[in-house]
Amino acid sequence: MGGTKVSAHELVDVVNEQDQVIDTVERQKMRKCHLPHRASYIAVTDRSGRFLIEIRTLNKDYAPGLFDACVGGVMQHAEVPKEAAKREMLEEIGINAEKNNTEFYELGSFRINYQSGSGFLFAYLFLAKSDAITVRQKDEVSGIMLLSENELRSLYPSCTYDSVLAFDEIIKRAKKRNLLCF
Repeated sequence: MGGTKVSAHELVDVVNEQDQVIDTVERQKMRKCHLPHRASYIAVTDRSGRFLIEIRTLNKDYAPGLFDACVGGVMQHAEVPKEAAKREMLEEIGINAEKNNTEFYELGSFRINYQSGSGFLFAYLFLAKSDAITVRQKDEVSGIMLLSENELRSLYPSCTYDSVLAFDEIIKRAKKRNLLCF
């Protein structure tokens, strides 16, 4: 909780088409050169079926001010996907996946091509069910809302491109495994 502000000098692994690490660079270089990397995406839902959506702060290095359909972010150098997702949940919304009566599910990964067509990333997908009280990280999250799936989908034009693709894939995989029974 309270987390640290994202550093432009944070190290990020660059990956190839097979999701194998081929280099490690500073986050600012990854962003500037649109280098392929890994990121975690967590669809967070309460037990009544409302999904948490974040409003990004205006100082974010990617998509400032837009909505995020998922909690998550760029994985740091050598970070294990599940641990990255848990770190992001704790940093951004103050929910400890190991506590708070939280159910946490891994749903695999898939490739997201950048909207600009100039690169890609590997998205590691998770679903978290929790009725815990959230505490937003003020450096990254300016607000939080709980919305039904349909309400969230109505905001897609104002959401980050990658979070929409990740959310849709998480929902598809979670429904296939009967994890979303409200």
